[in-house]
Amino acid sequence: MDYYHMTSLDRLNSISKTGLTPRNEDNSKLINDEKNKVFFSEGFEGAIALFVDFEIVYENIKSGKIKLTNKEIEEKVLKSNNLSEFLGEGVYLQFDSTDIENERNFENGCTSKIIPPEKLYVSILKNKKSDSTIFSRFEVIKYMMSKITPEEIKYYGAKYKDSPNFIDATIRIQEKVKKYYITHKQEIEKYRNNNYWLEYLSITDFVKGYLK
Repeated sequence: MDYYHMTSLDRLNSISKTGLTPRNEDNSKLINDEKNKVFFSEGFEGAIALFVDFEIVYENIKSGKIKLTNKEIEEKVLKSNNLSEFLGEGVYLQFDSTDIENERNFENGCTSKIIPPEKLYVSILKNKKSDSTIFSRFEVIKYMMSKITPEEIKYYGAKYKDSPNFIDATIRIQEKVKKYYITHKQEIEKYRNNNYWLEYLSITDFVKGYLK
């Protein structure tokens, strides 16, 4: 199983030296999650579900439907024009699940372990025709969406206090993803023509080659 962790470009140099360490970043604070963990999603399905949830939460904060306890993050959201601007440019880091117990669920997974740099790879899209490279997380997630239908996304994970009913959670997630696919159809369709493929570059090589 591949795990995916979304992070900003300005953190990659540090991560390439120390790995992913348990902490609480802006992404977690956006959804009022205060745990110090390494967060990740399982497979394309988990990454898609989480990204759609980020978009929904972001829009609800912008409209005033949700109030954050962290007012600094809330103000940052309100001043931004869209989710892409709020998050800033970044990538999806990939690592395998060997020896890592997911303490939560497929979408918002977490671990107390440090993920060392040698296990981390940057997700990169290659164009078959031009051999150009795309590493933006906002494009990589659209590629993932082009490969997975909403019906393929099923909730699973550890059972814990207040964990949802798996069937009900699956229905909710699929409905949210369907709506996102409709409103972002053109962006997703771009990657349905098989002109791109996804490959992984070690974080060390990525930092050397792309972050000069």
